[in-house]
Parts: sequence; structure tokens; C-alpha cells
Amino acid sequence: MEVSSPSEYNEYVAEQLLPVNADPRELMRDPVVLQAMQLADRLREAKGDALDADEYEAIAEATGVAPEYLRFLEQDKSVRKARNFADNLRAQYFALENDTRRYVSAGVLGTFTALCWRLGEKLDALTSNPALGSKYGVFQTFCYILAASAIYNSSVAKTQKAGAGSGLVFGATSYLMSTVFGLLFFIGNMQNSPPFILLWGTLWALIGLAAHAVTHQKGKGTSQATKGVEARQELLKQLVDLQDQLRQGSQNITFLSLDVVGSTKMKIGADTLAVEFTFNEYHKYVERVVEKYSGRVHSTAGDGVTIAFDHAQSAFNAAKQIQTGMVEFNALRNKLGVPLALRAGIHTGDVVAPKSGDVTSINFASVIDIAAHLQKESPVGGVAVSDTAVGSIAGGSQVVGSDRVCVHDTWATIWMRKRALDSFRLNETVPSPSQA
Repeated sequence: MEVSSPSEYNEYVAEQLLPVNADPRELMRDPVVLQAMQLADRLREAKGDALDADEYEAIAEATGVAPEYLRFLEQDKSVRKARNFADNLRAQYFALENDTRRYVSAGVLGTFTALCWRLGEKLDALTSNPALGSKYGVFQTFCYILAASAIYNSSVAKTQKAGAGSGLVFGATSYLMSTVFGLLFFIGNMQNSPPFILLWGTLWALIGLAAHAVTHQKGKGTSQATKGVEARQELLKQLVDLQDQLRQGSQNITFLSLDVVGSTKMKIGADTLAVEFTFNEYHKYVERVVEKYSGRVHSTAGDGVTIAFDHAQSAFNAAKQIQTGMVEFNALRNKLGVPLALRAGIHTGDVVAPKSGDVTSINFASVIDIAAHLQKESPVGGVAVSDTAVGSIAGGSQVVGSDRVCVHDTWATIWMRKRALDSFRLNETVPSPSQA
């Protein structure tokens, strides 16, 4: 997928993914979504708490990924990482929107308030000793604490509607559940009249509305628009700080992409043992040269190899030695009867490894892609070196070559192996696969 703006990305998701009922987890493979998830992780670490709706919106605005997808993927990731039921429940709770969390909290507080109230009454009925009775005791104290928590829950709601609604949910739930627990504990003389639940719920809705109004009166001197600007500025500051932290892990890496020309046709009809021996020896040969120049194999795909180097000079020296050494390799280690020939491409750029210092953890980087494209445009036996990499090589383009090629707006200079080497042969006994 190629998009040029966040809006185009959202249109792609809406028009391409949703109609075919694709699994939302497949979005994790998209580099844009991966970047958004990493930013969400960093922001959560800096905040020390779950993200709220505004923060999801800010990340969505910065990356172009819809907040609904972010919220789903965050919840899915948290659930899969949860170690027990409590962790699972907590992960799902914090994945809810802010107002929904207020309502859920109010319902839970109302349930426990009713439970404590009925437990206190049951204990009063079971004992006649005032010292053991619960009147004005621990259960009533818990009820007052829970009621105070419900008021606080309403006060921190984002809107008046949410504040009043959470108060209503607390009042209605506590009244309804007190009836349920009264029946379960066989408490007689309950005076719970069904219509009274409306009065009790309305009373708590007014209490929640009042608590919300009092809390938000503190900032009355500042207009809502100013508050929004300040909140947005603070969030943007956090995002910038997180981006700075991400850039701290940035590394300037040179990638060398190698591939065997026509390897598929070469294997057709060839002896299976000869194919296995030759290509195993080829990979060992490349690894020996790479190790000599302090490179690290990033990945292999079929007969292609991608190698990372800290310096462009090391990548260039390794590529030259690999190409020139293929003459000796074909003379001594190739059992196919057809010489192996290589193409190579080199490009330098900044990358950020998800695991600090581990280049093999880099899955999405344009540097790797460009190196691979340059390799495909390189002539057989040559090395296409991007201008970015050439600038870090001693002697520059003078020691590389004069031929030029352009791939995706990236210009490269071609280095070619001296053809005189093609006639070179070593008069040594060629070992068989069993002797190797």
C-alpha cells in the first residue's frame, strides 16, 4: 500500500479493509500502524497510565491511523499479554472510552455499596451485643467511602452529561442491588419501594451534576477554548518528547543486498546434493567475508542476503571481495557445473531498531528497500552504490566507477569486477562434497 497522506490512509482502511471483513490484527503488519502503536506505547510509558480518548485522537492525527483501530489493537495486545483474570479485566477496563469508564465505575461502586450496607444489617440482626454490631461500624464506613468515591467519579467526568449519568447509574444500581442482596441474605422488613428507585437515581444524578460543576468551576476564569489549546499544547509537547526519545535510538546503517542471478533455473534438473552443497558453501562464504568486515547478516530470503554494516566503507570493501572471490568460489566449491554470478546493491540511511542495537529487529526501513532495488538494477558481477553511501567511501566515486543508474529517485554509481579475473583458475584438486 502506498499513500501520501493520513486521509488517504484512512480512506484505504475504510474502503479496502472493512468491506472484506479483514481481521483488524492484520493492520499490525502495516508500517503506518506499527509506528502509531509504538508512539502509543511510548506515550503510555511517559504518562504511567492508560491513554484516554483525547490522546488516542492526538496519535491518530499525528499518524493517520483511525483511533478505533488503535483502541482495538491496544486492547487485543493487552488481553493477550494478561497473566491472570485481574490483568485481563483491567486491560479491558482501560481500553474503554472515558465516559464509559465513568459509568462502569459507578455501577461497580453502587454494587459494593449495596453489599456493604446489607452485610451491616445482617450482622446487626445476628448479634445483640452492641460491641459486635455493625451499626456505625466498619460496613457503614465502607458505604460512606464508596459513596464518596462515586461523587469523585462523577466530578472527574469530562462532560456534565457524563457526571450526571454516572451519578444516576450509582444511585439506581445501589438501590436495585440492595434489594437483591436483601433477598439473598434473607433480611426482613425491607422497605424498598420500586418507584423510589427513580427518586434515588435522580437524587444521585443531581449530586453527580453538582460535583462535576464544583470541580470544573475552578477553571472558570479560563475559557473552554483556552483550556483546549493548553491541553493540546501539552499533549503535543509529550508527543515531541517521545519522538525525540525515538530518534535517540536512530542509527546510520549501510545495507548490502546480494542475490544469485538465475538461481532458480540453475537448480532445475541439477543434482539435489550438488545444489544443497553449493548453496550452503555460498552462504558460508558470504558469512566469512561479512564477519571479516564486522558486518551482520540482517536477513536471508531464498538465495538473497541482506547485510548491515556500521560504515559504508566496510560494506563496499565486503561487496568487492565477495564479487571478486566468486571466481575462486566457482573453481573450488561450486558443484553445479554452472558458475554462480551475483548482483549487489548498497545504500546508507538512518534507521531505528525496535530492539536497541539489534539491526535484525528492523522490519520496515526504506534503506533496505532501496538497497534491494539497486541490487536488481546492478549489472551481473557489479555493485550499485548509492550516492549517499559513496559520500562516505574514501576517494568517492573515483574509486567506485563511472557508470550510473537511478532507482526511485536514488542515483547510484556502478562498480564492476575486472573481467580479467574471469579467466583465472586455481590448479588445485577440487574437493568433493563428502570431503568438504
